[in-house]
Amino acid sequence: SAMRGVSYALFSVAAWSTNYLVGRFLVAGGVDPVAMSILRFAVATPLLFVMARFPPYRGAARRLALLGLLGVASFNLLLYSSLAYVTAAVASLFVVLASPATQLLEAALARRRPGGVALLGSLAAVAGAYLTLEPYLAVRSYLGPLLAALATLAWALYTVLMRGVYRLYSPVEAMAWISLFGLAAMSPTAAVSKPATLADPLVLALVAYIAAVPGALAYAAWNVAVQRAGPRGSAAVLPLMPVLTTLLSYLLLGEALTATQLMGIAVAVAGVYISARG
Repeated sequence: SAMRGVSYALFSVAAWSTNYLVGRFLVAGGVDPVAMSILRFAVATPLLFVMARFPPYRGAARRLALLGLLGVASFNLLLYSSLAYVTAAVASLFVVLASPATQLLEAALARRRPGGVALLGSLAAVAGAYLTLEPYLAVRSYLGPLLAALATLAWALYTVLMRGVYRLYSPVEAMAWISLFGLAAMSPTAAVSKPATLADPLVLALVAYIAAVPGALAYAAWNVAVQRAGPRGSAAVLPLMPVLTTLLSYLLLGEALTATQLMGIAVAVAGVYISARG
C-alpha cells in the first residue's frame, strides 16, 4: 500500500539523517569525500547483492547505468564534495528541495499539472526545514551550493526514473544492479582520490556504517517506497531529514534547540503530512 511505502521512505530518511552527521564528522576530519564515496559503495554493493539473493541480470543496462550515474555516483560525489564548502545543514537543505523538484519533474514528464495541495505542502515543509537549519547555515564558497543543487537535481531525476526498471526487477534487485553500475561510473575518480585518509580504524568503522545502513539498507528501502508510494509520495518525506538531523544533534551532541527551530520542526512535519496526503 501507499502508506506502507511512505513508512519505507521514512526509514530511509531517518538513516540518511545519521549519514549527514557522520559525513560532516569525517569530511571535517580530513577524510577525502571521493575515496569515502568509492569505499562506501564498494562495501554496499556486495551487501545489496546478498540482500537481493544474487539476482540474475535481466536487461535494461542503459536505464540501470543512468540510475547508477544519477543516484549513486553523481549524487554522492557532488553531495560529499559540497561538504568541503558548506555546512551539513546547507547540504541537507538542498536535498530537501528534491521534494518539490521531484513533484515538478514527475508532472513535467507525465505532461500534467502538479497537484496544488501536495506542492504547497512540500513548499511549506521546505520553509520549515529552513527555519530548523537556520542556525547552522554557513557558506564558505558558492561552489558548495552549486554542487549541492546539482546533487539535488540528480536525486530528483533518479527518483522519477526509478519506476522504469520495476517490470524487470524487484526494488532490491534493481538497487543491487544500480549500485554496481554506479560504482563503475564512480571508479574513474579513484585516480584523484586520497585513500590514505581512510586508514584510521574509526574512519573505516564509520564508513562501514554509512555503507550498510544509510547505504545498502536505506537505498533498498527507498526503491521499495518509490514502487509502492510513487516518486511524489516518497519525496514528500525528504523535508523530515533536517528535522531528524537536528533532533539527533540535540540528543547525541547536546546542541541547543531555539524557539525558531521548534517552530520550523512543527511547520516541516505539517508540510510533509499535507504533501504526503495531497
